[in-house]
This record gives sequence, structure tokens and C-alpha cells, in this order.
Amino acid sequence: MSAGQKAIEFWRSQMECRTIWEDQDNWDSLVGQAETAQIQYKALHLKYQETYFKAINESYCDISIVIYRGGRAVGIWPLCVWAEGDSTYIGSAGITPKGGILPPLLPGLHKAEAQRKVFDLCISTLLGFARSCGSKQLQFCETVMQSGVSLWHRILMEQGGRCVKTAYQLYTDLSLTMEEIQTRIRRTNKYSIAKGQEDYRIEIYDEHSGDIILEIMEEFRRLHIAVAGRETRNRQTWEMQRISVERGSDGIGHSFVIFIRDKQTEALAGAALFEATPSCAYYCVAAYDRSRFSKPVGHIVQAAAMLKLKEYGVRWYELGERIYADNEIATSKLMDISHYKEGFATNYFPKLYTALDISSVEIESG
Repeated sequence: MSAGQKAIEFWRSQMECRTIWEDQDNWDSLVGQAETAQIQYKALHLKYQETYFKAINESYCDISIVIYRGGRAVGIWPLCVWAEGDSTYIGSAGITPKGGILPPLLPGLHKAEAQRKVFDLCISTLLGFARSCGSKQLQFCETVMQSGVSLWHRILMEQGGRCVKTAYQLYTDLSLTMEEIQTRIRRTNKYSIAKGQEDYRIEIYDEHSGDIILEIMEEFRRLHIAVAGRETRNRQTWEMQRISVERGSDGIGHSFVIFIRDKQTEALAGAALFEATPSCAYYCVAAYDRSRFSKPVGHIVQAAAMLKLKEYGVRWYELGERIYADNEIATSKLMDISHYKEGFATNYFPKLYTALDISSVEIESG
């Protein structure tokens, strides 16, 4: 039995749940009900992650679940498992170095007492599976936004969790007017955006763009290869992104592509893809013509994306992590990229990484 099959069977034996692919309608409905659902909770994004990581590790399996209570769907939990040698690992929405398990979202439960019972059951099930795999420790991650530290995180700390790392996520608050956003972003960016709009034409493609999306995504792929100097991922992942744009996420959020073309030559100077749930958006992938790095091509893309996301009614735009020199993955290139993204952010939110030693925890299932 594969790691994925083993995990799914274990979860079914301990909790009232169904997998996301058995119950996507309820999953999507709960994403839409959540006050804040980051991109890692979007079904099509999870499918993309599975497609991407299966090409790297065949054992990778998305085991995200819809959580039930008394026969009613009340929550969602993005989970994945994969094997490396004799070890089985548990995470959320893709394998990342020292990544973590995201918290369940329970938009169908409003009382803290009921939420605590479900969270306790989730943690006891997770610990039981980890023990069956011989794991010694689990790591969790959570971005702490305006509502503060969640009940989920507080329960982990009550059970002996240790905060082992704090990172900082960059966000733009799209509930602000563009004038208010411009007063909070880096001053030089405002001038760069205005200058870039004189030289480049902005094109935006989403579910309303029709058959041209196939051609657009292929042009994007070719630019990405040219910039990277090689093909960094397979065609199937590009196909997943094309489907996401073409289907408009089936009403649960949006996906769109922004192209920047030189007004004189029509040459493609830059392209970027954005994903969104109803509440949160993410800057997923971009490619910019290296010969134009001295020009503000990326700045125009960011401004256009914010306007489009505001049009969709999305509240939060996640730009990514602000990487500082003390980060173990820090390189001069990554720090430069995050410094660039920081120039468009209105908010910094801490991302907490919490370790839980399996042998030291005992939780009664609810």
C-alpha cells in the first residue's frame, strides 16, 4: 500500500472525513465561506502542487480532506504525504525545505468549544499516523494575520509545541484605495510604474479571454524557458495552470495572466501568473526579459495585478516572504527579490513554524 493510500485509510478510520477529490463541491463551498483562505487552500492549486511534485517524487500524494461533524461538512485541511527511503513525511500543499503542516479551516463551526474538539481530533489523528510511520517530530506553520494567533496554534503550544522559526510574509491590503496603497509602498515604485506605462502595453487574460489562453500560456512558457536558460518543469504543470486560468477556478477565486509588451516592437517583455481564492491572492510565477531588467517591467505588472484583484473583490495580495540574511535559504539573489517585493507591501505578517515532539503528546480524541 502506498504512503498516500495508507494515510487516507488511517484518516477515515479516525475521523469523519472525505478526500478533497471525493467532495470538491463542499471543499470549494467552505473556501468561499472562510474569512481568509490562502492560496494553499484552493483546490486547483493543490492539484497543481500534486502534478509538480509527483514529477519529482512519484510517492507524493495529496490527501487533503473535508472534515465532517455530525454528518455535516464543517472544515477543510490541506495535507500531503510522500516517502523518502524508509521514511514517510507529512506536509501541506507541496514539499518545501523545513516546511510545515497548515491549520485546518473550520468556517462551518463558529463556537470555540466545537472548534477545539475538532482540532483536538485532527491533532490526535495526525499524531497517530505519524507514530505509525515512525516519525519523531511534526512541524506546523501558520501566517498570523490581523485576527491574531489562531486557536489551532494555541492548542499546539498547550501540547508542548515550540516556535522554532519566525518568517515574515509580505501582503498588500487591497481594501485600501489605490491612493492609500501608493502612500504605503516604496516611493520610487510609484515613479517606475508611471514611467513603465509610457513604454509598455498591458494585457490581462482570464476566464473571459476564450481560446487565446492556449496560445498565451505557450508564449509564457517559452519566455520562462528563455529566461531560466532551461525547462524547469514539465508541460503538465503548465497545462494545469492553463486550465486554472481558462476555468476561472470555477467560481472559487480567480486565475489570470498579465503580459507586458513593448509598444514599439510588440515583443513580450514580461509575464506573470496570479492565483486567488475569494479572499487571498498570490504572485505565483513570473518571467521577465533579462535585457529589460534596468526598466520597470515588473513594477507595471504589480500595479496591474492589484487593480485586477481589487476588481475581483479580493482583500489580501500575498507577495511572498521577506528574506533576511539570517534565513538559512538566504542568497543575495533571493534577498534582492524579496526586497523588490517588499516595495509593494502594505503589511508584514509573521509566519510561525512550530515543532511538536510526537513522543511527548497525548490528546484524547473528540
